[in-house]
Amino acid sequence: MLTSAPDLRGLEFSRVHFILQFQSSYRLTEEALLRLRRNLRQAARAIYAPGESPDPLFEELFETSLSSDPEAVRRYQRPGPPFVIHPVAPLPCDLQSGDSVELQVLFWGKGVHHCGALARVFRALGRLGFHRGTGLFELEAIETENAVGTRRRIWQSDQLLEDFALNLTEADWWLDHFPRQESVTLKLITPARLMPAGKPMFRPSFAAIFPFILRRVTSMTHAYCGIEPVDEPSSLLETARQLVERDNGLHWKDWRSLQGSEKIQDLGGVVGSVVLEGEGLESLLWVLRLGSLLNLGKGAAFACGHFTIK
Repeated sequence: MLTSAPDLRGLEFSRVHFILQFQSSYRLTEEALLRLRRNLRQAARAIYAPGESPDPLFEELFETSLSSDPEAVRRYQRPGPPFVIHPVAPLPCDLQSGDSVELQVLFWGKGVHHCGALARVFRALGRLGFHRGTGLFELEAIETENAVGTRRRIWQSDQLLEDFALNLTEADWWLDHFPRQESVTLKLITPARLMPAGKPMFRPSFAAIFPFILRRVTSMTHAYCGIEPVDEPSSLLETARQLVERDNGLHWKDWRSLQGSEKIQDLGGVVGSVVLEGEGLESLLWVLRLGSLLNLGKGAAFACGHFTIK
């Protein structure tokens, strides 16, 4: 394992691939992908008859509760949903009838129990269309991936949807397979909406972004794996401030406009890349690598704020 990583025993995740087969030509755009939360929630409502109470598993796909532990409420931000959708690349993507798209979905810890519920919602979304009634698709198959990347099909469209037995990867084993590095490139691929004090960071430093990554990692590991990997975050935050940044191309990108009654409001987030170097880099790499699994910022569960560490 990375020599500076804490004890992460019990921290597990599962990679799952949802294979969507489109029924007509469709141009899959970044905007359509980043609006998945709204569209999936609409599809979830369509599953139930009027007046019928939804299954709690469906509700937890979109809204999470604060911990019943007051100390945990003080230390951790409200966790996101128990899964993370990674974006399709590259976008936009022009699809023809019969073409398939794979969405990689990562389930965190006990969040594996939500895989069947999310699959049902995706199947319902296929009947409504990916976005605004366009892009009809069928959930064609679901595959689970083990720690070494071997995939196994666990469901296809002619079968009943039920609970699945997913392969799990131990986070400490996963981290142990990365080499020591003296520099890395952090690349934000989809916009990360980070708004400290309600104001966007138009050209942020890494030190300004790192607290968001750390809070995302610690809240998700505590909520879904019962792990508290950081006793005191101040030393990690100080290390992030001391790293050397090279070729900082992080910037704000608008990806959607909201038409209001009085004005148009642009929505966006941070994209771009930055090269990081410095003596303290190794002590932060476990946070950055786990963060790359979890996405970042508002809508992180639904493909927003996806970043890589290379």
